[in-house]
Amino acid sequence: MNRVGWLLALLVVVFGLSASGDCGCPSAREPVCYTVFRQNQTIVLSVTVPVDFFLAHGTTETPLITGWRVERLDGSVVRRVTFVCPIGWPTPFEWGLDDDAGARVSEGVYRIIVETSSAGELTNYARLIPCCAPLPCGCSGSCGYPDRVAPCRPACGEAFLTLRVGETFSGCCGLGVSIFGSFTWESSPP
Repeated sequence: MNRVGWLLALLVVVFGLSASGDCGCPSAREPVCYTVFRQNQTIVLSVTVPVDFFLAHGTTETPLITGWRVERLDGSVVRRVTFVCPIGWPTPFEWGLDDDAGARVSEGVYRIIVETSSAGELTNYARLIPCCAPLPCGCSGSCGYPDRVAPCRPACGEAFLTLRVGETFSGCCGLGVSIFGSFTWESSPP
């Protein structure tokens, strides 16, 4: 009986470790911080320049956005947008998850970089998952959407790039639901 108990305990530990191995935690090649998006969504990029940026850098010059690009982790550029005239930083941009040729990108982790005139390159990471896949749980144990795997806090006095869900398109799994109809309420006088 004692051997059966130890065997069951060992099986529970082995199963628990194997189940937690695919929790959405980053592999050795992936960044430790990213936001998860589904492949049927768009990503809105926005730059924030806090007041302490100007104090920390001793400048009054507002960083302007000169362009943005999306790279795979190997450094190959997937999508690049360059602005002829630099744009002010509160302007959000939307990436439709397409490459420069207009084709949808595959699932994986992407580095999103916004190029600025005086704040350097601002970087954040997005992990794209299939639109029908279950939401991954973060390494911290919290399941959320979009899910931050690890807290990414910008350095004090630095401009930073945030990512959020833009549009979500339907029909992701080949399933679309349309409901048509009308509702009529009639009541007789008392």
